[in-house]
Amino acid sequence: MQQHLQILINFLTANNFKAALQHYIDSSEMENVAQLAFTFQQGNKKLANFDVYQQTATKFIKAKNLPITLIARISTHDTLSFFTPALQFEDNFSKTNDQQRNVLHYLLIGNLLAGNSLATNSTPANSVQPPFNYLRSLMLFESNEPLCAALCQRDYQNLNPVEAYFYANPNLTNLPDHELSALFALIEIESKQQAIDDVNYLKVLLAVKKLCNENKISKNSELQRLILIATYYKKPIKQVINDMS
Repeated sequence: MQQHLQILINFLTANNFKAALQHYIDSSEMENVAQLAFTFQQGNKKLANFDVYQQTATKFIKAKNLPITLIARISTHDTLSFFTPALQFEDNFSKTNDQQRNVLHYLLIGNLLAGNSLATNSTPANSVQPPFNYLRSLMLFESNEPLCAALCQRDYQNLNPVEAYFYANPNLTNLPDHELSALFALIEIESKQQAIDDVNYLKVLLAVKKLCNENKISKNSELQRLILIATYYKKPIKQVINDMS
């Protein structure tokens, strides 16, 4: 175990939060990410510990801002749930990394494509389903301005989070009904803030075509990803199929 992590554990075990916080502040960003990963893992080991470790992580981030390297690591429902209080602080949902991606980009892309998950036993990338319903709930019932702003941000490929989902998430199986309904709600929220244009339409189609070929999935009008693309870009499904050929 790395020394900086053992020192943090010693302070937390002794219930010396003041010393633990100062140690976190004095540590490097990469050390901070490892320390936050530790709080996440401990909080998810036992339900009784969740609140304590979540509050600890939130206080750490509030004291020293969101580590930019952490953005790509918050890429699953569990990591989002754990770090939600910290992300709701100071517009952290809309902060971006060197790829101009925010947390929503990585949540919708899927954990293994996004980089290293904080979890020690990451779910295979091809079974990742984004937490659309959880995000919709946050936007409806919590302070949602930073979240709504994050939904419209574009990364280095000019993709917003929904387009990043179409483009890169490798799970081409149908979304459950409640997640599908939530995705449509997110698209509606986005459309109320900015016009949805088709500048990325062909780029997205080519990426999905590649995913289909790699997974030996038929590119037809029954494939939900293509139906979603047709709906999002307001194209007839027949045109979408033709444009893929």
